[in-house]
Amino acid sequence: MGWLDRCYETYEKNLSEVGKPAKRGDKDAPMLLPVAHTTQKAHIEISLSASGEFLFARVVRPDEATTVIPCTEESSARTRGYVPHPLADKLQYIAGDYAMYGGKKEPAFTDYVQQLKSWCESPYGHAKARSVLTYVEKGSVAADLVAARVLVTGGDGKLISDWKKYDGEKPLIAGELADETECFVRWRVDGAPLHEDIGVWQSWIDYYESGFTNRGVCYITGQETALSQLSPKKIRNAGDGAKLISSNDTTNFTFRGERFSEAEQALYIGYDTTQKAHSALRWLIGKQGIFNGGQTILVWGTENEDIPPVTGDSISFAGEDDLEDELESAGDDIVDTTRTAFAELFNRKAAGYQATLGDHTKISVMILDAATAGRLSVKYYRELSGSRLIDSILDWHNTFAWQHNYRKLQLEKGGKNKDAYISFYGAPSPYDIAKSAYGANADEKLINQTIERLLSCITEAKPLPRDIMLSAVRRASNGAAMEQWEARKTRSIACALVRGYHNRNLKEDYTMAVNESCTDRSYLFGRILACADFIEYCAQNPGEVKAAERRPTNAQRMEVVFTQRPSKTCKLLRKQLVPYINRLVKNGQGLAGVKKMEELLAEMPIEDFNDKPLNELYLLGYASQRQEFFTSRKDKNAGDGENS
Repeated sequence: MGWLDRCYETYEKNLSEVGKPAKRGDKDAPMLLPVAHTTQKAHIEISLSASGEFLFARVVRPDEATTVIPCTEESSARTRGYVPHPLADKLQYIAGDYAMYGGKKEPAFTDYVQQLKSWCESPYGHAKARSVLTYVEKGSVAADLVAARVLVTGGDGKLISDWKKYDGEKPLIAGELADETECFVRWRVDGAPLHEDIGVWQSWIDYYESGFTNRGVCYITGQETALSQLSPKKIRNAGDGAKLISSNDTTNFTFRGERFSEAEQALYIGYDTTQKAHSALRWLIGKQGIFNGGQTILVWGTENEDIPPVTGDSISFAGEDDLEDELESAGDDIVDTTRTAFAELFNRKAAGYQATLGDHTKISVMILDAATAGRLSVKYYRELSGSRLIDSILDWHNTFAWQHNYRKLQLEKGGKNKDAYISFYGAPSPYDIAKSAYGANADEKLINQTIERLLSCITEAKPLPRDIMLSAVRRASNGAAMEQWEARKTRSIACALVRGYHNRNLKEDYTMAVNESCTDRSYLFGRILACADFIEYCAQNPGEVKAAERRPTNAQRMEVVFTQRPSKTCKLLRKQLVPYINRLVKNGQGLAGVKKMEELLAEMPIEDFNDKPLNELYLLGYASQRQEFFTSRKDKNAGDGENS
C-alpha cells in the first residue's frame, strides 16, 4: 500500500499544480488532473452560443488534441460496453442522429443526455454545461458537422468509414481519423473552451461526489469516505489501457484465492484517494519516468524535489547539458578537457544533492511493467530517505567506476554541430550493463529484468549479482568477434563490474592502476596477455596503420581459449611473438612489453602455471597492464590503444 499512500501524499502537496500544463524538457507532459477527470484525444471542437445555438466547428490540431474531460468511474475505465462521459464524448453518445448517418455501433445518446441532464438540473449544475445540453437535445450534431463540412458523407448519405472509397475532396478530418463515426467531440461555449474551465471542473466534481452511496473506511487514509469501485487507466501514457488495481475477473478468481469471496474484502480504497493517487502517478511518470520498452522506472519525492538520475551513467549524473556547455568552449584536446570538466561537474552535482536531500526527505523508487495489455504490475517499490539514496548512488558511481570512452555528445564547434566521443571515469548505466552482458540483440524482457535487478544495487547498495558480472566478462573476452567500438565498450563496462563486485561483495579493493603486489594467478595471467598484445601491437607500426584497418592481435583472437587453458595458450603465444620481437629489434623500437612479460613469467609460482581456467580477475590484470603501457607512451590520448 506504500506507493498509493506516497502518490496520494504527492498530490496533496502539489495542489497548486492541478490543471496546469506540465513539461518534460520542451515537450508537453500529462498534467496533474482534477478529481473525476481524465484526458482524451479530441478530433472536433464545436462552438456554441450561451443559449445553446450551433455557431461553427473545427478539426482540432494534433498538438492541441489532448483534452481534460469530466468522467465517471465507469466511463474512465471503460474497455467494453457503452458508458458515456458526462460532457465530451464520441458521436455515438452525443449525436442523436448518429444512426441516421451510418453509425455502426449501438447509439448511447439517451444515456448521455440523461446523465448530462441530471448534472445540469442538480444544485451543482453549471450554465455552460446547460448550453451543451440545450444543443445536443436537438439531435442534430452529425447533421451540423456535415453542413459545416467538418465531416462529409458519401453517395449513400452516410459518414465515411473508409477514405479509399471516397472520391470527393477530403476534409481535414481525413488526415486524423480513418472512420468519421469514431470522432471525439469537445465543446466551446461563448468563446471559452470547457476543457479549460475550472468552474466546470469543480461543478462536475461536486455533483459526482454527492452521488456516492457506498461508503466505508479507506485502507490508505484510514478515514470513512466514498469508496471506489473501479480504478483509472492511462497511467503510463494516453493510450495505456493497463490498470494497477482491478477485480472485475470473477471467472478466473483473480482476487479470491483462499481468503476472499468478494473483491471488496481484499481492498477498500476511497474514490478521492484513488483518483488523486493515480493522477499523481500519471503526472510523475510523464515528467520524469524512465522508459525501457514496456518497463517504466520512476523515482520521486513527495514535494517534487530534484532527484538524481538512478538509471543513468556518471555522465548523466553530472548533467549532459552542463558538460556540453563546458566542452563547447574547450580547446582541441577534447579527451583531457572532458576528464577535467566531468570531474568538476560530478563533484558539484554530488555536493548539491547532498545539501538538499536530507534524512527527512522521503524518496520513492518504483518499477512498473505490464504483464498483459490490461494489467500493470509494480515489480519493485522502495521508500528511502534522501540522504540514504544519494549516499547509495554516490557509492555506486565510485565503487563501479572505470575509464570509459564510448559516450558521445553533440557539440557546436565553429558554428557546426558534430559528435564528439568523450572519456569519463565513472560507472556505466544499467541499460549499458545489460546490453554488454547479453548483447545488443538480447530479448527485451531479459534487459528489463537485468535493469530491475541492478536497481537495488544502485539505490540500496546491495551486492551485485555474480551472474551479470560473469556474463559481461565472457562477452568481453571475445572482443575479436565484435566491432572495435563494441569490444572497447564491453571491456570497460566488464572491468567496472569486476572491480565493483570484488569491492562490494568481497571487500577487495582494485583500481585501474596495476596492482604490483597482487599474486592472484588469474590477475597475473591477464597481465601476461596484455604484454603479448602490446608487443604485437607495437610491431604493427600503429602510427602508419589506421585503427579501422588494423587487424586483431593474436592475443586478442586467442583470448577466449587463453582464459580456458592459460598455460598451453601462453606457450603458443610466446612462439608466435618471436617474429614480432625480431621486428621490434630490427626497427630499434622499445622492448618494454617483452621485458615485462618475462618478469611476470618469472614471478609466477610454478604450481600456478597450469591450465586451470582463469576467473574474472584476469580481465582487470589485462586492462590495467594495457592501460599502463599505453598511457606511458608519448600520445596520452591513445586511451586504451585502440582509439584513433
